[in-house]
Amino acid sequence: MTATACGSNAERDKSAADIAKAVRDVQTAMKDETAAVKAGDARAEVENVQLVAQVQHERLVKLAQRAPAETQDFADAAEAWTRAVETSRAAILERVGEDTSTAALMNVRLSTKNMDAEAADLHIDPWLKLDQY
Repeated sequence: MTATACGSNAERDKSAADIAKAVRDVQTAMKDETAAVKAGDARAEVENVQLVAQVQHERLVKLAQRAPAETQDFADAAEAWTRAVETSRAAILERVGEDTSTAALMNVRLSTKNMDAEAADLHIDPWLKLDQY
């Protein structure tokens, strides 16, 4: 019985670590994007964030499909967050109307808050919250 519990904990920890890595990859791209915006040359970095979010979203879909019950909500939240990031960058690049861009960015914020809460529930450390990247 103990071996099963340890195996379950190891599976949960591996799942949480894999999900967190995918999220951190997008966060890193977003940090680069922020620096580029400050330098006045953001288009390439916005495109990069969109691409990284797309790739990590596809990865998170797979991770969510095999996530143990303990990390399922975190996987789902991270998947929704990467989709929101991808969509918001598409809105920026396509220069859609201000209302659509604002809605897309608000969706990113709401998805981030949900993902942050799920990460906190799992005691994932270190974890960058919305205002840290």
